Amino acid sequence: MTEEQFDKLYSALTEQANITRGLVTLQAKEALNMEDVVLLTGLSKSTIYKLCWAQKIPYYKDPQGHTLHFKKSEIEGWMLHHRTPTAAELAEQARAHCVSNPR
Repeated sequence: MTEEQFDKLYSALTEQANITRGLVTLQAKEALNMEDVVLLTGLSKSTIYKLCWAQKIPYYKDPQGHTLHFKKSEIEGWMLHHRTPTAAELAEQARAHCVSNPR
């Protein structure tokens, strides 16, 4: 293994260790900062700021209005809010509609 390959491998492992450490820390937190929400959702900082601006994601501001904070349970609820029904659920909805609206 060349020194360059070793450096790349070391960098990749260090980055992965930092991500893992962040996820472990994230499990114990209820109040999240922007970096935590990026890690939890997989969205970019820019996307989260846009969602906040459009009031599409729940958030809090500090009293000075400079820092955004998030409640972990609210972010998890927001992430699970847009559920897609299964094929079986759609079929049941269609059946129920046809039964209740005969032609």
